[in-house]
Amino acid sequence: MANKDIDQRAIEKHVKEINQAYQRAARKYPITLPVSGKGFTISSCITEEGIEQDPQLVQLLIWLGEQPYGGFAGQAAYASHTGMSTGEIRVLAHALERDGLIASLGAFDDADSYRVTDDGRVELRRLARLRSEPAARHRYATDGVLRWLYTTAHDQRSVDPTAFLLTTESHFAGDALSGTELHYALARLTHSGLVEDASTEPRTVAITLEGIDCVLSGATVSDHLNRTHPGDYYSITGTNVVAGRQGNVEQHNYNNAFDPSAMREFAALVKQLAPVYGVASEAEAELIHDAEILADEASSQTAEPGRIQAAYNTVMGRLTQIGAVSAALTTTVEQGRQAFNAVFGG
Repeated sequence: MANKDIDQRAIEKHVKEINQAYQRAARKYPITLPVSGKGFTISSCITEEGIEQDPQLVQLLIWLGEQPYGGFAGQAAYASHTGMSTGEIRVLAHALERDGLIASLGAFDDADSYRVTDDGRVELRRLARLRSEPAARHRYATDGVLRWLYTTAHDQRSVDPTAFLLTTESHFAGDALSGTELHYALARLTHSGLVEDASTEPRTVAITLEGIDCVLSGATVSDHLNRTHPGDYYSITGTNVVAGRQGNVEQHNYNNAFDPSAMREFAALVKQLAPVYGVASEAEAELIHDAEILADEASSQTAEPGRIQAAYNTVMGRLTQIGAVSAALTTTVEQGRQAFNAVFGG
């Protein structure tokens, strides 16, 4: 007589595999919802964060991908490699397995060895490409530093920002962030009012109330700034020009509308990032001096386009003469070009 007992464990495993397949398909082919309105049409895309936002997941996946014989490796080996407990590793492995990036080699619910799947190999390739993308690294560094600062000192006490580089969160897509990238993130955060300098020798920083609001909102720094600082707006009636940003509105009577505010922002960025360009101290001082002249010209009540353009050309000339190309320098030069186009057209 045939055995009619139902293998509940096999059924559960089968259902679990089906659910995982649907989840992987949803991540590969996200649902887009067209939203139409008068005069515009946009698409809303429902997606999840990539694993690059979780350095521990990335570290485990990369390690498995580096193992011989197709990536077969067990929890005990990884525990010996990292010092993590097998319980912590089991949670990470379950998350990667749920996403279809690794597969268990053992029996159902009793697995301690894994291999990287085809999807996992694709993800490893994507992570490798991300590691070489300056913009992605800068976005992650800026968000990571602000979150770390909130976790470390949400009471707004000042802390040494270089301590961030000793944390797990200072790794992006499997690669450690550099001191230059930390300085860039701090420059952007302080320039935006989310962080403030508390002292200079040694340098310490503190999160501001706006920085705390940004973290608590769950938004990225870019999304927060786009929402709270939507940019300049203008109302022009004859020779009367009203220009403002957020709640700060200034009214001027000009024969021709001319707003050099982008040049002031560019000059401020140059001064903040000058220490990380890798130039000699004398050249750094000259660059900061020229940036201050540009800021003064752009802040003058009787700002003259010719004088501003001359000061801008001097600053850009010094920047383009710097031999060592860095992410900070590239970003600054691009910001300068954008500022010129915003002020003088282009």
